[in-house]
Amino acid sequence: MVAIPDDKVQEVRDKADIVDLIGRYVELRRAGANYKGLCPFHGERTPSFNVNPARKGFKCFGCGQGGDAIRFVMEIDGKSFPEAVRKLAEMYGVTLPAESPQAAAARNEKDEAYALCQLAADTWRSWLEHAPEGEAGRAYVATRGVDAETAAAFRLGYAPAPAEAGWDRLATTIANKRLSLPLAERLGLIGRSEKSQGWYDRFRGRLVFPVIAPGGEVVAFSARVVPPHDEAHDGNPPPKYYNSPESLLFTKGKMLFGLHQARASLAATRRAILVEGNLDVVRMHQWGLKEAVAPLGTALTADQAKLLARFCDQVVMAFDGDAAGRKAAWTALPLLLEADLDVRMVLLPEGQDPDSVGRERLTALLSRPEAALVQMMQRMKEKAGTAVDARARALDRILPLVLKAPRESQRELYADRAAELFELPRTRIEATLRRLAQSESGARLESGGPSASNRRAPERAPQRGRPQENSREIGSTTGAPVTLSAAVQPLPPLPAGQSQLAMLLVDVPHLASVAERQGALDWIEDPRLAPIAHAVIDGARRGDDLTMPDLLALVEPAAQPQVHDAVFAGRFRDLGERDPQTLLVELLRSCEREKLIRLKRAAEADVRRLSSQGFDREAAERQNYSLQLARRIDELRRPYDPPAH
Repeated sequence: MVAIPDDKVQEVRDKADIVDLIGRYVELRRAGANYKGLCPFHGERTPSFNVNPARKGFKCFGCGQGGDAIRFVMEIDGKSFPEAVRKLAEMYGVTLPAESPQAAAARNEKDEAYALCQLAADTWRSWLEHAPEGEAGRAYVATRGVDAETAAAFRLGYAPAPAEAGWDRLATTIANKRLSLPLAERLGLIGRSEKSQGWYDRFRGRLVFPVIAPGGEVVAFSARVVPPHDEAHDGNPPPKYYNSPESLLFTKGKMLFGLHQARASLAATRRAILVEGNLDVVRMHQWGLKEAVAPLGTALTADQAKLLARFCDQVVMAFDGDAAGRKAAWTALPLLLEADLDVRMVLLPEGQDPDSVGRERLTALLSRPEAALVQMMQRMKEKAGTAVDARARALDRILPLVLKAPRESQRELYADRAAELFELPRTRIEATLRRLAQSESGARLESGGPSASNRRAPERAPQRGRPQENSREIGSTTGAPVTLSAAVQPLPPLPAGQSQLAMLLVDVPHLASVAERQGALDWIEDPRLAPIAHAVIDGARRGDDLTMPDLLALVEPAAQPQVHDAVFAGRFRDLGERDPQTLLVELLRSCEREKLIRLKRAAEADVRRLSSQGFDREAAERQNYSLQLARRIDELRRPYDPPAH
């Protein structure tokens, strides 16, 4: 794809009406020369989100998010920088240069795919609302208690059965709109008969749930068969659900049903309710539980857990009260813990789902959800009974989950609870955790995967209200005091910007001289990373070809697994069309921003301390310094625009 010229990016920034843009997502009110509203990126009751039309920027003084119109679209819609620029260019009438034929063809195909999905959604929606062919769909929606407002919010539709509208009603609609039938086939909307070569609809006799991306685009569909079309034919009942295949718009394991509709509530409550079914999500939103989302016909994936972590701090699992629901919870728990989420769970009665439990009882359960891992421990202990072998097997399943907890304070509490429930000495639990942690760390280092100490995404911000860690000594087999934090997570996370800068130097060593001139060594301060950066730059100067073992040998042994995963993942070996020098500057800016944020926090602590002691003048000086740092941090948060050549 042809890069968008800097002057065109600037033209987009100049022409974008940031008040109009943000006003489509946030209710803004004028406050002097600016506008204020509730931040769409975090929950708040008092507006701290400011839009400055003169500077064409926004800033939230609650969560720190800020930038220009492009940054807003990237954050709110989850788009890449080029996608955000192109969206704004289309909205505000900026003509961008022509792309290469290949890039233009790919983008045109993607645009047509969006158009096909939107056409299908609109067509099925109209049939459900008022067409005679949609009577079965309307009857089913009524029996499930879904009101018209909720059905409209989720854009529910009905795909008629052949007896109601023929085999090719949607295919004919697509053809009449002169859209690509082969592309519609790849999207799973229609199929082609091998015998007649005619087109037929794949969604038949089903209530259709559009899958909507965070930015509002329909990208796929999930559809439930409805009576009377759920009856068996030739002894084979139709599948309960039919889902779109993966496509150029849709990857099943990376999206969640209901996320688009839940975004405002997720921002307000910082909580998600994770359920199994689409109808559970719809009904819960109708009841006012608008944080509900669901995986799309599969067990929760790591990507879906990370997606949730972008929008909330706590996840409450409310899966069905059957064996499948318990299995789904067991699968989801470690993924949610690894995504640094506070995971809670409500236990539904055997054989019931959220819809059958009902609004009042479910709301009561959700008002006091318990820690999911503790509930798992209790269930496993009850199931094991008093048999020694059964208890040992239960511990073998439970304790690896304790290691997934992101904070030492949590792991300490879980270890205490495990020892209490299974009536074992605390030292036995600690010894097992140590062995598991060492085994996992070694296995990951051998396989090149992320280690237990650094597998979490570095950009995940600390969550509000969480306590600071306090490691305490526990027994060890050698008699020397060892902390549980040393056994499970020996080192603090590596600074994200410094890690990525070190990785760039390792992957692109010809940048070493440029990096040295731009002061890279001044910014890589972490003692686990600095030796590698110095060695790469010195080696490039001498013409040495340093290997990964050479560089890892410079790091303390305890930190080697962590540094291995953070620096030698090879993400920058193939940059494609990205300019390495531009990337270098971006990472240097990231390192500077990280350092200034630390300095700003220290300055703010000084202000509080000095004010409490009556040193008002000194406090004012530190406050002024903090404001200077804040201005520079804001500058560094803006996307870097390389100078035109």
